[in-house]
Amino acid sequence: MNAKIIGQDDAGVGLVLSDNENREHELGVNSEGDILHHQVDDISDDPSTRTQTENEQFSQARRYAKYYVAQETEYDTIPWDLNPERFETVRDSLAALTVDELDDYFGDLFAQSLSHYADDPDVDTGDIERPYELPAGKIGPEGAVLYEQEIYLDESGDIETVSGVIVEYYVAKGERTTVRHDEAPVPDRDPDARVEISPAPFVDLKPFRDYLVYNLRCQIRDCYVGMGLEPPAAYKVLGPGQYRFTGKYQHFECYPAYFDVDADIPGYSHEFAPELPISDAELGGLVDPGSERSLYRQLKSALFSR
Repeated sequence: MNAKIIGQDDAGVGLVLSDNENREHELGVNSEGDILHHQVDDISDDPSTRTQTENEQFSQARRYAKYYVAQETEYDTIPWDLNPERFETVRDSLAALTVDELDDYFGDLFAQSLSHYADDPDVDTGDIERPYELPAGKIGPEGAVLYEQEIYLDESGDIETVSGVIVEYYVAKGERTTVRHDEAPVPDRDPDARVEISPAPFVDLKPFRDYLVYNLRCQIRDCYVGMGLEPPAAYKVLGPGQYRFTGKYQHFECYPAYFDVDADIPGYSHEFAPELPISDAELGGLVDPGSERSLYRQLKSALFSR
């Protein structure tokens, strides 16, 4: 992907963009990030007549146009949920939280996630109780649920507040519903990021924090991939990021399976390395440098027991 601004006035910015198939797109983007027009000769104007790949490449060009305009002008045209630089600021702030701060901000999310393993003999859930019952209309296995929490930064780039736990689930095939558990009003503005996780059996807040931080790292990968760009080296990682992109990676032929931690994608690896609630001496007895299993898989027992 590459682009060039060809005009700018009070209505917005005009640019010419060359996509990864060397097709030339002409787009107009206003100061709010809305697409004013989008024309490309080799892709139909009618979405119903495009292939799935053409539809996604059309969308990639629009995402990249918004990103490029934000990089090159004073306009804030990047949607909050596709802003890799902002996500990185949130990652840094999240990684720096103390245990007490983690409990204050993400204690309910931690307990909700761990509660799914109350009957698992291999996971020491202690006296954890589920903060929010699963919705009655949910279909599928108990673990077939996505938990989210929105994060808001202050002007210094530190976490100001978070939303309550958000539960996203299926009520029928292809039909999802979202329930919010906001116990206090959230700021009247877009969040700076939103963690999106499946239930995981972490029994300590520090590795759970690292689970959230890694999710945002994967989301940054999704931002670049969704714009038709190769991510910087630090974000060539495997694992679930944003749920909407996980769906694309599962079903669109134009994408590899970036969400799959075991996927064989040149240049990409699964790099989740949580802080462990054990000493270095104990760690040495758990890790076999010659093992073909990943470090994460070797350390699962330490992560899931107290």
